[in-house]
Amino acid sequence: MAYFWEDKIADVTYTNAELDTVKILWKDEDDVYREHYLKVDEEDEQFQALLEVTSYEDIEGRTKAANDIVRQEFKDAFDRYAERTNMYSNIGNDGTDGDPFMDYYQFFHFFNDYDVDDAEHKERLFGLKLYIFDQEYVKDSETSERSKEAKTTVRKALKPIQALAAAELFRNEDAEIHKDEEGNIIGVFVPFT
Repeated sequence: MAYFWEDKIADVTYTNAELDTVKILWKDEDDVYREHYLKVDEEDEQFQALLEVTSYEDIEGRTKAANDIVRQEFKDAFDRYAERTNMYSNIGNDGTDGDPFMDYYQFFHFFNDYDVDDAEHKERLFGLKLYIFDQEYVKDSETSERSKEAKTTVRKALKPIQALAAAELFRNEDAEIHKDEEGNIIGVFVPFT
């Protein structure tokens, strides 16, 4: 059976971390791009037809490329925001007068006494998350359930220590995600050895 999007596909990507839905971007007769969403189900005739023109590896590669573009756009937008608000010019101008002890004190204060209501702390946490996502071990990580959960954990981290623990999921194969009975991520175990 032929489907309306066959021979007109421009792109196919996963739409969620569960990898259970794909978005087919296709061009109609009027050269207008359209989206068609399809459940990943090898028993479904439409999905079988899709796999005749593409592969799981191709979909994963296209998804990773699309995510890389979005990540770069987000980073660029943040850089423009930081420049507009002079955030970068304030680095090193934190009132410590170059006192190394005070620099370290403020650094550790951010991690130890993180305040969710402190705007500066929120900005630093956001910057830490961007820093983690910009690391080669994150950018080059394979598309897998573990890496997707790790990225979600970094994204949803409410404190700096949570973001750093989640980053270890990319670097330490013994690090483990812990979930509650409903499957919600409640923590990350990072062994010392």
